[in-house]
Amino acid sequence: MVRAEDKNRAKGLSPDLIARATLTLIDEEGVGAATMRAIASRLGVEAMSLYKHVDTRDALLDAVVDLIVAELDEDPEVVSTADAGWRDYLERLARGVRRYALAHPHAFPLVTTRPAEAPWINPPLRSLHWIESMLSTLADAGFGDEQVLFTYRSFNSFLLGYLLMETGARTLRDPQDGDGSMGSSDEPVPGGLTPTRTDEEQEAVADAETVAEKIDPQGDIEVREYPTIHRLAERLAEDRFDEEFERGLQRLLDAVANRI
Repeated sequence: MVRAEDKNRAKGLSPDLIARATLTLIDEEGVGAATMRAIASRLGVEAMSLYKHVDTRDALLDAVVDLIVAELDEDPEVVSTADAGWRDYLERLARGVRRYALAHPHAFPLVTTRPAEAPWINPPLRSLHWIESMLSTLADAGFGDEQVLFTYRSFNSFLLGYLLMETGARTLRDPQDGDGSMGSSDEPVPGGLTPTRTDEEQEAVADAETVAEKIDPQGDIEVREYPTIHRLAERLAEDRFDEEFERGLQRLLDAVANRI
C-alpha cells in the first residue's frame, strides 16, 4: 500500500527537481551511481514515479548536461557581448566553462560524451544559446566567416582536451565507485566512465600521501624501466592546472589573433 506521504512526494516531482537530484548524486558518488532506483530513493519515491516526468535514463542524463552548461547563464564573470573586445569575451567564456567543469568533475564526462543535438555542436560549449552568442559576437567584432569557424572549433578543442585532463585528475584524487561504467545494480550507465577502478585501485589512490605514491599508487612503475618518470616524479605530481590553463588559453587566443 502506498502511503499518503509517498503520494505527496511523488506529486511534488518535476523534471527539474529530478535532474538536480541526479546531478547532486553524480557529484557525490559518480555517474555510475545515477541509477533510477538510487535517484528515486534520494527523492523518497518509487522509481516508477520518475518515469512520469522523464522518458528514459538517457533523457535524464541529457537534462543533467543542460543543467551544468546552464551555469554559464548565472556566472557573473561571463559576458554576452564583446564590449571590452573579443579577447576579453573569450577569456571570460573559457574561464566560465572551466568553473562549471571543476564544480562537477565527476559529471563533466557527460558534457563531453552525451550525444549533442547535431554533429557540428562541439562540447564543452554545447548550448545553442552560447554557441549563437559566440558566433554572432565574433562576427560583430569583425571576424569573417572562416575566422569565426576557426575560432569556434579551436576554442572548443582546447577546452575539451584540457578540461577532460583536469577533471580526470580531480576525480583520481576523489575516486568514487560510480566513476566506473557500472552502477550498484551492475547495469551499464550511459555516459559512465570505463573501465571502472577496482576497490584496491581506489584505496591506493585515496591513500597516496608521498609524491612517489601519487605518481605510482599501485607500485607498478619500475624504477629501472622508467627512470625519468621517477626522477621527475615530484614535478609531475605538482598541481599547476591554473597556470597551464591560462598559458594555454593565451596561446590559443594569440593563434586566433594571428589568424585574423
